[in-house]
Parts: sequence; structure tokens; C-alpha cells
Amino acid sequence: MSDQPGPYRRRGPAKQNPCHPPYETILLDAKDHVATITMNRPDKLNACNMKMFQEIDHALSLVEVDEDIRVVIITGAGDRAFSAGVDFEELEFEDLSESTEFIKTDARMFRRIENIPQPVIAAVNGYAYGYGCKIAIVGDIAIASDRAQFGLQGVKLGAVHVITLGRGRDVLGRGRLGYLLLSGETIDAPKAEDWGIVAKVVAHDKLYHEVESLAQSIASYPVPAVRTIKRMLHRGCDDDYRWEELLSPGLLLMEDLKEGRRAFMEKRKPRFKGR
Repeated sequence: MSDQPGPYRRRGPAKQNPCHPPYETILLDAKDHVATITMNRPDKLNACNMKMFQEIDHALSLVEVDEDIRVVIITGAGDRAFSAGVDFEELEFEDLSESTEFIKTDARMFRRIENIPQPVIAAVNGYAYGYGCKIAIVGDIAIASDRAQFGLQGVKLGAVHVITLGRGRDVLGRGRLGYLLLSGETIDAPKAEDWGIVAKVVAHDKLYHEVESLAQSIASYPVPAVRTIKRMLHRGCDDDYRWEELLSPGLLLMEDLKEGRRAFMEKRKPRFKGR
């Protein structure tokens, strides 16, 4: 594991691995057959923007062809958030070409998480809302701090989690997924474990040890067996991305979503008009 902030702070300050190109929004480190990607915007609660999608995708493209890497960990910088969702400051689109490019960039990253041969473990060290919750659902295993919170609250602002509508049914079942998406409520880590979003909940200060121990165990197993399991876990899932690419660009241009974004930025209740 790398020298990480948050649960990983005891090894010193976070830093870039000099063997990899510098990134603006993430850290990438590799040690003992394990690559760690840290979403590194703690001042924004590690909210995902276009640059972060692109940089995670690029980092995973390097990992994908590195035969020495057998497991990937994704976590968040700081003690508060894994990722609090999309960065609403950037969620403003003038036309279909802009919203389509955003969706393609988003989908490319999540496809990469699913399609790389190495298992991906989400070390959920805090808030996991929207895209953060989606990473936990789409990844192969999620381990959560007992401080973690989970939510898919886009409906409050007029947003629709199209990929999660597909992936989440397998993980939570239709009823629980529907509750999260339509209520806009958040749940704590024990309930997320009960509902199947995470495999295990551990004390916040034990998260590093638990995730590293699991990663090292997986890395010690025969690579062909591990990669076959990874491949079969995501068999037949690509159809969800085709639906996202069909539906989401138009949804991102809705007046209600624009109003929801403005209301969020202005810290007021949105005034939706149904269009």
C-alpha cells in the first residue's frame, strides 16, 4: 500500500509514485503486487469531475497491462469522504455534445473498473454518495469504515443514476435499490453491509490493515483463477452502459437538473417544473 492520507496517514504524507505520470486529482502507487488509486480532492470531499474520471481511467489503463499488479485498491483522501459524488460545479452543459462527452468519459472509467483483469477493492473510508456509492457497487469487493455513509441522492436534484439502476439490482435487489434511489436517504455502514453494498465493515482505524490483508491474500492466489473469477463476475454487464449512453446525455440537459444544480450551489430548495 502507498503512503495515504486518512486511514493510511500513519505511513506519512501522501505522495506520487515517481514511476507514474503526475496527476491532478488522484494518487497512484504500487507496492507488493497491489496498486492503490486515491481520489485526492479532500477539499471537495473527493467529488468526481471530468479530470478525475480521465485520470482514474488512465491509471487503470497502466495497471491493466502491468503483469506485476494483481489487485487494485480505490480509496479516498482524508478522513471524511471516499467520494461525495459528482462535482456539481462542473455539471453544467450547453448542448448534447457536451453532455454526451461527459457520459462517455464517466462510462469509460467504470467500464475499465469492471474490465481490467485485476480485482478491484473499494476501501470506503467515509461518505460514499452518488459516484462514490457507484464505485462500491461496480467494484469487485467493498470494505467500509464504520464511519462510512452511503447514498444515491441524485433524485433530489433531478439526476438519474442510470448505470446504478442496472448494476444495483444485482447487488441490492429491486426493492432496496428503489428505496435508495427514490427516497434520497442515506444509510450507514452496517446497513450497507446488510444490503450487500459492502462485504465487511471494520473500525475506521483498522480499514488500512483489513484492506491490505485482503489484497495480499488475493495477490498470493494463482493469477489465472483470480482473473477467471473477475471476468465471470462481470459477464454480460455491458448492456447497462449502452442504456446510459442512450438516456443520460438528454437527462443531463433537463431544466430541472439545471435548477437542482443551481439550488445546490445556492444552498436553497429547488423549484422543479417537470421539464
